[in-house]
Amino acid sequence: GLFCNRTWDGWLCWDDTPAGRITAQNCPDYFPDFDPTERASKYCDETGNWFRHPESNRTWSNYTLCNSFTSEKLKMAFILYYMAIVGHALSITSLLISLAIFFYFKSLSCQRITLHKNLFFSYVLNSVFTIAHLIAVVPNPGLVKRDPVSCKVLQFFHQYMLGCNYFWMLCEGIYLHTLIVVAVFAEEQRLHWYYLLGWGFPLVPASIHAVARARYFNDNCWMSVDTHLLYIVHGPVMAALLVNFFFLLNIVRVLVTKLRDTHRAESNMYMKAVRATLILVPLLGIQFVIIPWRPENRLAGEIYDYIMHILMHYQGLLVATIFCFFNGEVQGALKRQWTQYKTQWGQRRREHCSTRSTSYTATSITELPVYLYHHDSNNEQLNGRYIEDSELVALKS
Repeated sequence: GLFCNRTWDGWLCWDDTPAGRITAQNCPDYFPDFDPTERASKYCDETGNWFRHPESNRTWSNYTLCNSFTSEKLKMAFILYYMAIVGHALSITSLLISLAIFFYFKSLSCQRITLHKNLFFSYVLNSVFTIAHLIAVVPNPGLVKRDPVSCKVLQFFHQYMLGCNYFWMLCEGIYLHTLIVVAVFAEEQRLHWYYLLGWGFPLVPASIHAVARARYFNDNCWMSVDTHLLYIVHGPVMAALLVNFFFLLNIVRVLVTKLRDTHRAESNMYMKAVRATLILVPLLGIQFVIIPWRPENRLAGEIYDYIMHILMHYQGLLVATIFCFFNGEVQGALKRQWTQYKTQWGQRRREHCSTRSTSYTATSITELPVYLYHHDSNNEQLNGRYIEDSELVALKS
C-alpha cells in the first residue's frame, strides 16, 4: 500500500507511515519551552505524501501541543520558586525562635535538647545556603554561563548541609535507641560521637560527590539533576532514614512492652519523645521515595510539584513545630514564664498605683492654699461671732 517515507523535519525523525494515518511521538526535550510529555504529530495523506501546510506549502509537523501550556508553566515555575524562598524563610524564623527558647530556659537543658539544637542549626544553615542559591544563582543565567567556582562551592555546602540534616535526625534516633533499649533509661551519653556522625560524616559523601562531579559531570554550577552522581549524597541519606526508621520501630516495641508490663510514667514520657521523631522520619524521607514517580498527567504533575516543594522547602518549619512548639516541656516552660510575667507585672502595677496614690494624696494636701489671718480680739465679728485669738483659716480654691 501507499505510505509516506521516513523523514527528518529538523526537530524529530519520523518513521514510515501508512497513507491516511497520523503518527505521533513525544515532543523533543532539548527546547526549554517544550513539554516532552506532550505529543507532536505528523499526517500522511491519502496519496502517500506528508501533509503540506496551506500557507507555506511546505511539509509540516504539528508541534502546537508541545508549548501550548508554556505561559501556565512559567507562572507555576514562579509560584514554586517563591514557595521555596518563603518556605526556607519561615524555616529560618521558626528555627531561630526555637533555638532562643532552648537557650533561654535552663530547665530545658539536657542531652536530648542539645541534639535538637544541633539539628536545628543544620537546618538553619541549609536554608541559608538554599536561599543564597535561589536568589543569586537560579535567576541569574549570566552567572551560570560564567560558571564561577563560587557557585559550585555553594552547591557543595548545600549538599553537605543536606547530609547533616538527615544524619542529625539519625543521631536523634540512635540517642533514643541507646537511652531506651540499650541503656534502659540511662540519661548521660558521650555526645562527641554524635557530633562526629552529625557534622563529620556528611563531609565524606559531599566531598566524593564534588570530586566526581568535577571529573565526570562538570556542568555549569552543578545545577543539573540528570546525573546518577547525586546518589553519592542521596544514597547515605536514604540509608540513614531507613536505619532510623527501624531504630524507632524497635524503640516503640520496647516502650509498648514496658508500658504494658510496668505502666511506668517514665516509659510514657519517652513514648511522647519517640512519637515526634517517628512522625518526622517518614515525612522527611518520603521525598526520596516519590522523586522518580512524577505523574505524566499535567494536573497530577502540578499537584506532585506542590507536595514535593512543601516536603523539601518547609522541613525546617516542620522540625521546629514538632520538636519545639508541640513539645510538652517547652509549652510548660513557656506557660510558667508567662504566669510569672503576669504575676510580676500585676505586682509592679499595684505597687506603682499604690505609690502614685500616696504621692497624689500627699501632694494634694501640701498644695492646698493656706492663708494666715490675724484678727484683733474683741473688735471684729464674723457671722455673728467674735474672734478672740489669731486663727488659721484654710480656704479651698
